[in-house]
Amino acid sequence: YFVYTPVPHVIVSAEEGESKMLYSTTFHPLHALTQKWPQVEIRGSAQAILVDAPNSTRNLPRPHYLALLHLFDTSTKRYAHHAYRFQHEPPFMILQVSSQLPLSEAAATPNGVAFAFASGLAVKGNTVLVTYGAGDREARALV
Repeated sequence: YFVYTPVPHVIVSAEEGESKMLYSTTFHPLHALTQKWPQVEIRGSAQAILVDAPNSTRNLPRPHYLALLHLFDTSTKRYAHHAYRFQHEPPFMILQVSSQLPLSEAAATPNGVAFAFASGLAVKGNTVLVTYGAGDREARALV
């Protein structure tokens, strides 16, 4: 399975060089956001990681996937990054979205606009690691 888009949350299979849409669900708070601010595009990023640690995830004490998404404002060309959790079995509905991740930004060029872009996700024990680029010139991590 692969997440094709976060809104709608489309899950596809990929076999023998072809993909097939298997499930499509809507997380209403994200859908409402796109209706209220049509200039914001919701995009996916990185892999989804299965989390099965009820004692470590008190806000969602059951198996689920953890993934990242980006809110891209087409008018300002700015990104906001969030983690989200979705069901670990079909239809893989989104269950929760985090507040904005506090990524440290950097400018790509002197006097340029500072930005960061989340690109990787790992979980080891009780620790979540988000890797990201800052200003297209530095690799950073949020733990």
